[in-house]
Amino acid sequence: MVKLLILGTPNTGKTALCVRFMTKRYIGEYDHKKEITYRCCRLVDQEAVDLEILDTSYKERWSPSLKASICWADGFLLLYSITHRQSFLEVSRLKRLIDQSKQSLAVPTVLVANKADLEIGREVTTEEGQRLAHDLRCGFSELSVADSALAVEAAVFQLIRRVLDQQRPLTYRRSYMLTMRHALTTKLTRSKTMQW
Repeated sequence: MVKLLILGTPNTGKTALCVRFMTKRYIGEYDHKKEITYRCCRLVDQEAVDLEILDTSYKERWSPSLKASICWADGFLLLYSITHRQSFLEVSRLKRLIDQSKQSLAVPTVLVANKADLEIGREVTTEEGQRLAHDLRCGFSELSVADSALAVEAAVFQLIRRVLDQQRPLTYRRSYMLTMRHALTTKLTRSKTMQW
């Protein structure tokens, strides 16, 4: 079971992202006062993964329920809107809360820049998002929940892979990396010897 938590300020598209991932449909308006847990099973890299995704209502300050939600989760999607700089600035605070609650700097997290279809109202550049993701040790994805179910799935799968990698024993991770390195080396060797 992989448990994911979606965090961000209001109107960043948290619930829309959840519904898009679950149903592939886009709905623009939601009740932002409720917390909802979505459950499903997805095939990720030929592995069936049971998921629970918690869509939180926004809490201005540190609260016991937010801390409990953070402690519950295995991985985090941090959303901001490219058309709202304040939502971008809030991401660092949320990541600090996660790191403090988990007492770790290696928590699986993906930073998601939403509303990429609203280029005319952009307040946060792609480069700023990438730099913040690098500084916070997060994955990064810029997308439009409204435009692309595939981009949403790719962002969530990126997080699931990070969680699964962290859950695997260290020896498995090492053998997996060695297997991948061998496969890539073999492929590169074959491509060098092929004549065009």
